[in-house]
Amino acid sequence: MLHYGDLEITKDSLRLLAKKISSYPLIIVNNTNDDISSLEKLHPNLKFINNHQNLGFAKGVNLGIKAVLNNSSIDSILLLNNDLTISFGNLSHLRKTLFYKSDIGLVAPILHHSKEFYDWGGSYNPWLARVKHQNFKQKPKRPLHVDHVAAAALLIKKEVFKKIGLFDERFFLYFEDLDFCLRARQANYQIIIDPEVVVNHQLSASSTPLKRTLYQWQSHLKFVFKHFPSKAYPTALIYDLIFYPLVISKLVLTSKFKHNHVSQ
Repeated sequence: MLHYGDLEITKDSLRLLAKKISSYPLIIVNNTNDDISSLEKLHPNLKFINNHQNLGFAKGVNLGIKAVLNNSSIDSILLLNNDLTISFGNLSHLRKTLFYKSDIGLVAPILHHSKEFYDWGGSYNPWLARVKHQNFKQKPKRPLHVDHVAAAALLIKKEVFKKIGLFDERFFLYFEDLDFCLRARQANYQIIIDPEVVVNHQLSASSTPLKRTLYQWQSHLKFVFKHFPSKAYPTALIYDLIFYPLVISKLVLTSKFKHNHVSQ
């Protein structure tokens, strides 16, 4: 679990997760200067990695993965954001699905966003180098094979890291999970959405919409150039030059309008 943002959100998540993750070893990667020692009492098998700065998602979680990669008693690693809670099912069920077949490499629960819609995973579009996620008012009735799942809640066989490597640390935030999923698929691993486990996403805001969009644009450009032209077609570059500038312009103008309106 990567800690960044409000410490109370991380505490709430751990309190609610206690019964779901049992005594499985838990690593908290601290991407802040926060003193997180108060979390020790919330889990019996807890380890901290204190970075004292924001290293980004990929580099942060990689430190946690490296800490257990050579531990022969561990066969899989769960990534879980600090603003998520398992509302239905448990980690043991995800493990059962993960090891049901040898070619299954990644299993994700259903993400339930703000109690409004269920994320059924995504399909990859190389023309835009983006994923289209399916969101519905109900969860699927059976497991789904998908191109992409969010690393916000994701169980991964340890052998996958051994075969394809860790998350690409060139992505500070965003698109590191898509890159990882594409590499896993290329290595013939299946990616499964398991509807028997549901994770609630609280949608905590640790940055502004403008800042998030800038991170997305930067990471998308890196992603396109990394996978160009086999998995990211030239049209993805055109998309980058049109879509993100429009979104940023809209956010800036909206912010100025709100500021002027408040001032008046």
